[in-house]
Amino acid sequence: MVIMEENQGYAATLGSCGSGSPDPYLCSLASQYASATAWYGVTHPSQPNYVAIDSGSTQGCTTDSCAGGYTATDLGGQLSSAHIPWTAYMEDMPSPCYTGDSSGNYVRKHNPFIVFQDNLPPSPCHIQPYPGAANLVAALDASSAPAFVWITPNLNDDMHDGTIQMADQWLQANLAGVLTSSWFQDNGTVIITMDEGTDNSGCCGGAAGGQVPMVVISAKARGRGALPAPGDHYGTLRSIEEAYGLPLLGAAANPANGDFSTLMG
Repeated sequence: MVIMEENQGYAATLGSCGSGSPDPYLCSLASQYASATAWYGVTHPSQPNYVAIDSGSTQGCTTDSCAGGYTATDLGGQLSSAHIPWTAYMEDMPSPCYTGDSSGNYVRKHNPFIVFQDNLPPSPCHIQPYPGAANLVAALDASSAPAFVWITPNLNDDMHDGTIQMADQWLQANLAGVLTSSWFQDNGTVIITMDEGTDNSGCCGGAAGGQVPMVVISAKARGRGALPAPGDHYGTLRSIEEAYGLPLLGAAANPANGDFSTLMG
């Protein structure tokens, strides 16, 4: 499971843990499990980072208004081709596979899967409105549970328009049940990260999207704490693809972009 936050960067979130921290729940998860302290967004602004983490490339997207229609293979297409069940949940999206730019506090630019043709009809629709905490846990506990889950909170709950405190409260309300679900107990992994930081710092093969939080929650990650090895969104994609035995897309094939697959499951 991947939960994608927005814009605040590492310094304002996990870099501020301690008394008076605005995100005590996220800080507690970073302490109990594993937290990469040198992880970076690929670029600025938001949408290219979503495209990058999903496909191993920005696909030429440089703004928050990229039209999409990309014919390249993305993670969703890979999972579908491998018959691995998956669901991408978008909070406040009005209908499955909705292609509009925005609706309420949902925005298309924070939905990486909707811009790739391999996820659109006539292919089965795996992009769904977020069902809420209780229904999410019910879906995970079901015999038909998806193996891979992506969650984009809405603009108020992902730190974009709302505060860090609001996002942290949303995480606690929506993630606590996941961590007691049969899905998680059966070698599940939850990744909490962010699209971009607040500066142009970077690493690896040219990433310059700023330092971002990267928390990995799993049985193998428990007790690992702060991990200094550098990486970026391409390294995140690499780790996910390796977990499912999928080919490495684009820059995910470059080990210089990081790899935390040993923490998965």
